[in-house]
Amino acid sequence: MKTICIKTKLKKELIEEVRFWFQTLKERMNETLESLENEGVLVESAFIDKQGSDLYLIYYLKAEDISRAYEVFNKSNLAIDHYYKECWKKYCEGREVLEELLDIDRFENVRSYK
Repeated sequence: MKTICIKTKLKKELIEEVRFWFQTLKERMNETLESLENEGVLVESAFIDKQGSDLYLIYYLKAEDISRAYEVFNKSNLAIDHYYKECWKKYCEGREVLEELLDIDRFENVRSYK
């Protein structure tokens, strides 16, 4: 299992549209979950970080294989994935992969208790 955390600057004048983007992903949860399943993603989280007057999207992803997840996403024809790609281009400026210092999960332990 692999993890990646991405930080991207947001166009702050469009922050309400960014919030709407992620609300739409929640409202279209069946499609969002289908996309994550196709990609082998187990956890996907997004946060807004404010630093001074700048806003950043912090994106956390845990998947079986990060490279494969990106490959499947990039080739996807799902409507929700097209929507996501359009929003990323419209609201995000660049992308920085954050340095991982620690990544621990208990998924295997939790499964063994069932």
